[in-house]
Amino acid sequence: MKKVFIFSFLFISACAQFEPFVDARHEAGQPTMVGQSTPDRAAICYNPLWSNMEQVENLAKESCAQTKRKIQFDTKKYFSCSLVTPATAFYKCI
Repeated sequence: MKKVFIFSFLFISACAQFEPFVDARHEAGQPTMVGQSTPDRAAICYNPLWSNMEQVENLAKESCAQTKRKIQFDTKKYFSCSLVTPATAFYKCI
């Protein structure tokens, strides 16, 4: 039973992205975003157990820098991204 659980976890996590990332997903061939980020608000998915907030803030800064703006922390939300990156930090681009 343990072997099945461990194998299942490794199989599922093999394709997972463990590093923090900007949630700016698009549908294939469509210009509109389905991710949580917008040009005015950066949504960074991360795992609080192994990601530090400096990594998360740097991604938000990079995202807002595309429109030549700075970041301002807005809020956190849990269980809105993937299983391995369950937390989302939202930053306003000001």
